[in-house]
Amino acid sequence: MHRQADGRPDPQQLLRDLIQLSHGRHKIYLGFAPGAGKTYRMLKEAQALKCKGVDLVVGVVETHGRPETEELLSGLEVIAPRQVAYQGTVLSEMDVDAILARRPATVLVDELAHTNAPGSSRQKRYEDIEALLTAGISVISTVNIQHLDSVAETAGRFIGAPIHERVPDRILRAADEVQLVDASPETILDRLDKGKVDTHGLPTAGQFFRKSTLVFLRELALRTAAEKVDAALLTRPGGVAGPAGVRERILVAVSTNPASKRLIRRGARTAQLLDAEFTVVYVQTGAQLNQAQLDTLDTYQKMTEQVEGTFVTLEGRDVAQILTEFAVARSITKVIVGESLRSPWEELVRGSVVNKLLRATHNLDVLIVGERESASPGRPAPAVPTIIPSCLVRTGDERRHRGCGRHKIYLGAAPGVGKTYAMLTEAHDMKAQGTDIVCGVIETHGRAETAALIEGLEVVPKKQVVYQGRVFEELDLEAILTRRPAIALIDELAHTNVPGCGSAAKRYQDVETLLSNGIDVISTMNIQHLESLNTIIERTTGVKVRETVPDLVLECADEAMLIDLPAAELQERMREGKIYAPAKIEQALTNFFRQENITALRELLLREVADDCTTRTLDETLPELRHVATDESECLLVCINLRPNAQQLIRRGTRIAKRLAARFLVAYVSLVDTKPAESDLHELERLRHLCEELGGTYLERQAVNVAEAIVLLAQEEGV
Repeated sequence: MHRQADGRPDPQQLLRDLIQLSHGRHKIYLGFAPGAGKTYRMLKEAQALKCKGVDLVVGVVETHGRPETEELLSGLEVIAPRQVAYQGTVLSEMDVDAILARRPATVLVDELAHTNAPGSSRQKRYEDIEALLTAGISVISTVNIQHLDSVAETAGRFIGAPIHERVPDRILRAADEVQLVDASPETILDRLDKGKVDTHGLPTAGQFFRKSTLVFLRELALRTAAEKVDAALLTRPGGVAGPAGVRERILVAVSTNPASKRLIRRGARTAQLLDAEFTVVYVQTGAQLNQAQLDTLDTYQKMTEQVEGTFVTLEGRDVAQILTEFAVARSITKVIVGESLRSPWEELVRGSVVNKLLRATHNLDVLIVGERESASPGRPAPAVPTIIPSCLVRTGDERRHRGCGRHKIYLGAAPGVGKTYAMLTEAHDMKAQGTDIVCGVIETHGRAETAALIEGLEVVPKKQVVYQGRVFEELDLEAILTRRPAIALIDELAHTNVPGCGSAAKRYQDVETLLSNGIDVISTMNIQHLESLNTIIERTTGVKVRETVPDLVLECADEAMLIDLPAAELQERMREGKIYAPAKIEQALTNFFRQENITALRELLLREVADDCTTRTLDETLPELRHVATDESECLLVCINLRPNAQQLIRRGTRIAKRLAARFLVAYVSLVDTKPAESDLHELERLRHLCEELGGTYLERQAVNVAEAIVLLAQEEGV
């Protein structure tokens, strides 16, 4: 609880808490297109809540004639709609008065953006919801991203028709929980072909259901949900303190030097590419400014606001300390500063702002921008990672040309969100349509509802492997290759095979073998297993993830589908014994499954899939632009030594380079005539393998002066 300086509770905060206690909770299922499954997910939750004894009613639900959705209404109490006569027809609307009189604990309200019939007490359905919330009734609702006021104009241009039914952004911001209902564009288009998507009310359905439009809307929904999660991560008690690296936040430090214009332009461009918050800071040290300097600062402020950034003026004598305090308070992840104009002697006497920043902060990137850009006479093509099966190529057309199977990955933020359940549910749908599908390996972890879904599916028996006196069960790759199904289900992509199981050390390598043999694969993975995120995961959760999957596996998948679940609901599943055995529950809840950890992982997942959408758009629709961006615009050089943080630097560099569409180099520069120890050679080999696995180019150099060699290398490579 917030307290005043004298230790007494803050009366304003007490009042807000009391109001919140008497107010209903609002959960929104957010989608990006009809047919994504928002209403289905809402009704599934309603059935689960009813089984727990929650007093729940249906205010309004639009089934659009879908049998599976109508089936989920069975057993739920439905409040009869009120009938409104309008222009010779009778319209059905939600009966808010009847719901208020009934006073349930929770009410389901579909299609948040709906406009009520003329003559209704309130014009919009979201206003009805506000009335219910004020009365202390909790609401679960649904909405598609294009109806959000802040994105409606842009979405309308993509869709080819204006969005008339809109919801104010404040409704989404005020919601207690926003849960994304994801589906790949391919899934939506497949459902459309099968007549499972309602196109009523879409005058430009043909344009709406173009793949490019769906990709755009999906990315909007992913980033909007990530923003909501990010706000919760930073504001809730016990949330992440300092720069967690989940969402990038860029700070540009400027002076009255006209060269600072370049810093703002560089920062704005980087912020746009990283989908980052952008702040420009000027520190007023007390010196009197002349009119020209004031005009310069005014220009900087206008430049910042033009790119939707925030310009802040701070006061203090110690520039580095002021910047550090601001960076920590605002959870800044990257600071951009100009090249120092001080001489080496002045830096020795007065200190270096950059050095002070680096010493005073952790997990903070500091980018120094020189007076002039580096120039390079020639830039080699990016290195191709070593040991790559033939199907690890980014373009779908090339994979099909090579005869590769299709790969779909269900992604989650943590164990228990429902990845395997979703995969098995899809498998039953495909089997019902006559698809030849088998279960290669399914990990139920003792969950009864997951195990029940295996019934009726063909299961390839696991291979028995004896290792160190124990018997382990592993995927029988040879049996699946012999069986040659159309599709194989492979759970837990990051799993490490038991030694002696076969030629592959990792399960994702078995999957690549299946794909190379023309067999389609549907698999599952949690986001913390992505190789480039390993350092961020450890820093955020305190847990070192041992089993990782190269980023290229996700990038080369044909579909990546997110299974979203709010942290509080995942914790509830844990307490109910639906994830781990009872003996492990309390330990999990106090360690990895803390709410702030799950929230951070959830945001990472949302942003990763959103970035994946962006990358796929470039690769599939504008491959020539992707080529130009990679070869010509940016090059990132990471210099490492044999200290313990070398792997962290490589992973961090990979993520920045990927977001900037930049070439990525890793350099190890040693002194001439030094002979590394055998252990050092092994470590360098591991670092080289990590760099190339992540798609970078690894370089080794020897020099008399390491610093000069790094500068020369940067100039040669056009860094």
